[in-house]
Amino acid sequence: MNIRVFLMTAVCVAVLCHPFANAGANSAREVEYPAVRAGQQVVVKLFGAGVGTLDSYGSGILISDDGHVLTVWNHLVNTGFLTAVVSDGRRFRANVVGTNQEHDVAVLKLAADDDDTFEFIDWKVTTDALPAESVLAFSNMFHVATGNEPVSVVHGVVACTVPLNAGLGRWTFPVKAPVYVLDAITNNSGAAGGLLTSSSGEPLGMLGREIRHRDTDMWVNYAVPLKNLQPAIAAILEGRRFGSTTVTDDLKSVLSDRQLTAGFGITLLPSIVEKTPAYIDRIILDSVADTAGLRRGDLVLMVGDDAILSADDLRVRLSGFRRGQPITVTVNRNDKLETIQLRAP
Repeated sequence: MNIRVFLMTAVCVAVLCHPFANAGANSAREVEYPAVRAGQQVVVKLFGAGVGTLDSYGSGILISDDGHVLTVWNHLVNTGFLTAVVSDGRRFRANVVGTNQEHDVAVLKLAADDDDTFEFIDWKVTTDALPAESVLAFSNMFHVATGNEPVSVVHGVVACTVPLNAGLGRWTFPVKAPVYVLDAITNNSGAAGGLLTSSSGEPLGMLGREIRHRDTDMWVNYAVPLKNLQPAIAAILEGRRFGSTTVTDDLKSVLSDRQLTAGFGITLLPSIVEKTPAYIDRIILDSVADTAGLRRGDLVLMVGDDAILSADDLRVRLSGFRRGQPITVTVNRNDKLETIQLRAP
């Protein structure tokens, strides 16, 4: 045997077999394994409709024993085709209870039977994380789990707690309160909406989206502290309005109803209430919309990769295109997603 290989093998055996090395490994296992098991039981795998480059899967956190789920307010929530798979493999349709734009949060409810119960976190009781504190991040990143397989766990530390100036494309991260910036790779496909805990299992926050810092253009690993989400969660569960959920006044109605009809050939349902969905009420014959294949009754869900949350959102988004630019519109038509290609008039 080569003497170098022999010596390296001997050193490795000595280290691994040393009583202090084993004691340390056993101690870490005793501290963190129950926390891992507990975290995996309260994180659900979400499956919906992927659009364009956006994924068709995500993560959520159970926050009640009857099946309320906390997650980010993203395209999965807006498409309306959500299925949740809990830790033991049971599958449920997930309905949207409410959303809050300023906190980038949504609350879902599993369509479960009265006798179904779930493990959950107490969102009303939270702990602050300190810089350099060891943390665990739970999520269904990369679509690894589809049934009763446990979700993935990433170990890391809290780097700092700061306000975050970040976004992706036209979308800007709306949360103004400080977030946990993490020294851990949590900025992964499907991880948004996952759970951040301390190494001993105390809930700390909700994992954020795949976004880049506006100043450095670097991907950001972050989580929103649960204590900052508490007011929004309480308001949604109680059916109250909390904060502003509308497009800012200076952006509203950039494209008027008359311009929308004259240019695109689209007439939307009247905006009777705040956040009226972008339902198409009428299509003008031989118009841009008619030629592209849009139909009366279509619900516009996305323009490009941007979620359309209301008729006002659609007017704002369509106003940003120049003549001849290609536009990809995703609609809900008879409970099926359809992608329509058209050009700006």
